[in-house]
Amino acid sequence: MGSTTLCCLISMTLLFLSIPHCMGDGGTRARIDNICRQTDDFYLCQDFFNKHLPGDVVDLRGLTQIALTQTLIYASDTQMQIRKLEASNSSNTELKNLLKICEVGYGIIVDEFGNANLDFAKGDYGSMVFEVGKCERFVNDCTNVLAGRVPLMKVRNWQAKVLVRMSFVSSSQLSGGQSHSSPPLAI
Repeated sequence: MGSTTLCCLISMTLLFLSIPHCMGDGGTRARIDNICRQTDDFYLCQDFFNKHLPGDVVDLRGLTQIALTQTLIYASDTQMQIRKLEASNSSNTELKNLLKICEVGYGIIVDEFGNANLDFAKGDYGSMVFEVGKCERFVNDCTNVLAGRVPLMKVRNWQAKVLVRMSFVSSSQLSGGQSHSSPPLAI
């Protein structure tokens, strides 16, 4: 084998290895549909995945990475939105206190998803599922305490719930567990 051929082969191998999730078995759409059927909004779930697919073929690990990353980004952004709402409602003590519950909850989500992303990177999928499984309750808590009083938060909570569920379902599948049941309750 000539040095030029060997160089091309090494370059192609390095390129293949640098794109870990774009090579799969061709069942990307089926994997996305399977995950999204287990959320509260099939089409929103599909939209989140479709906006962030790095290519036509993505394996379950790649879909899990998308879900985890997008949930972390969304929860962090939501926490910032809550802080702005608290500042703009400083004279309404009751609403400000309710928003504080949401801010703390989204802070926990950000921390748990930060840990889950580290667990994902280490290949510790069991711990990743455990971290993610705690989070849906914090979105539900925020939804319940605000009870539709803040339209922006009603939408953000709905979307966050879908993202958290996407992460839980894909993480559970990646770890080899069943994701059809509800995530475990954090006590």
